[in-house]
Order: sequence, then structure tokens, then C-alpha cells
Amino acid sequence: MRLTGEQAKQNRQLILETASRMFKLHGMEDVSVADIMKQSGFTHGGFYNHFNSKEELAAEAVACAFENSAQRLSEKFASAGSPRKGFEKVIAEYLSPAYRDSSTGGCPAAALPADAARNGKEVQTAFADGIESYLDIFAAGMDGNKQEARQQAVALLSSLVGSLMLSRAVKKSNPKLSDELLSSARKQLCK
Repeated sequence: MRLTGEQAKQNRQLILETASRMFKLHGMEDVSVADIMKQSGFTHGGFYNHFNSKEELAAEAVACAFENSAQRLSEKFASAGSPRKGFEKVIAEYLSPAYRDSSTGGCPAAALPADAARNGKEVQTAFADGIESYLDIFAAGMDGNKQEARQQAVALLSSLVGSLMLSRAVKKSNPKLSDELLSSARKQLCK
């Protein structure tokens, strides 16, 4: 039975979303194409109907992860009522123990930077484009001229991602330090 164009498109999207989730949770190197296809409900052989290589899949999965995340981020700001409330809402959620412990892997900016650094230009381009989308969303709510707003956005994103990554890195061995990293960053960023 031949798939319709729409069904093939839906299958491809399912593979991308599955790969995105698995890469965020386990890292790109520890996830095989066979693992992704099995988790998606397809055979390994079907992979090449959608992608030419694992790197192509990885680049598109990174882009997919950032698109979904940026959409949720934009919605949070839109529903907050003001830029200040939007920033407070985003910071409080992002730097929470619940988000740190998320079973979805959470934000691709915090889950995938080491993988992006180890991969080729295609994956790094998708990662950079995703970072740019976050910076645009943050800068839109910042005070000052365009350059100042961008600098503030870079500082905020770096603080959020760095705090979350450090908190995750010590969570099992030193839970108190992990919580402190989140709460201290939250307090500093919400001043």
C-alpha cells in the first residue's frame, strides 16, 4: 500500500519529534537511527525514505526542537500581559526543579550544546538559528535600543542555560547545590 503525501509528511514529522526528544534525553551519539525508528513505530529501512543521513536527521531534529520551544516561549510572553511578567514567568519555570528534572529533556539550548559542538556545520547551523530565535523573542521584550536589547537577551539566555546545565550536572551527587544554583540564578535574574 502506497502512502499518501500527507501521511508521509506526518510520518516524517513523527520521526523528527521522536529524534528530538531522544537526542535531548540521551545525546546524539547514544541514539541510533534504529532506536529512533523503533521508537517512532517504523522499521529501520524506512529511514532512508525520509532522510539521507543521521546528520541530516540531527540537523532537522534540532531545528524542530527549537521551533517547538520558541513557539511555547512566544506563547508564554503573549499570555503574560507585560514583558516584565513574561520574563518572570519564563525565568521561574525554566529555573525550577520540575523543569530541571523534566522527562522530555526540556530546552534544546540546555540539552544539546555539547552535541552541536561535536557535529558538523548542518547541526551547528540549526542550533545557531535556534539560539537566534530565542534571542529575538527575548530582545523584543527588553528596554533600550536594538543593540542594548540584544546584549541583555544574550546575557539572560546565557544565564538561564548555564544555570540549568550546571544544576543538572550536579543533581545526583549534590542535590542541595543543584537547587541552590537554580534558586540563586532565579533571584538574580528577577531583580
